[in-house]
Parts: sequence; C-alpha cells; structure tokens
Amino acid sequence: MIIKVVLLTLLLFQVLYLSVRVKNDKYIKRYIPAFIVSVITAWSIYKTFTLNGFSGINSAIFSIIGLFTLFVFTKHPPFSKEKM
Repeated sequence: MIIKVVLLTLLLFQVLYLSVRVKNDKYIKRYIPAFIVSVITAWSIYKTFTLNGFSGINSAIFSIIGLFTLFVFTKHPPFSKEKM
C-alpha cells in the first residue's frame, strides 16, 4: 500500500512540474508526448490500486518506468530543436 501512495504522490509532483514547464514555455507542442505518458502512467497507477498479487507488482513496475519516462520527457522534450 505504501508503494501505491508513493507512486501516486510522485505522479502528482510530476504533473505539477509538467504544468509549470508548459506554462513557462510558449511551445506547448513539445510537451504532447509527456502528456500522453502521464495519462498512461496514471492509468497504470490506477490499475495498481485495483489489482492484487503479481499483476499489481507488474503494474507498479510499469508505473515506475512511466514516471521516469515522464520526467525525461518533461526535462528534455523529444521534439525540441535546442541549440547546443
């Protein structure tokens, strides 16, 4: 149960961070993949709350991977053309 609450809390912080980044950037299209990943991760966390046993553990693992991907897509949008 603790893992589920931690996942939900991390998702909340990630979505808040994503909304701040989108608000401060004039190109919202860069963050569409992050929004898609956040919806899929939210669904996976919801399934973690409803499933029991090994399937709940698998869903929690996919949620952790989704949260990491969401962080990467928020920090470095995949379709941005940044000058290096």
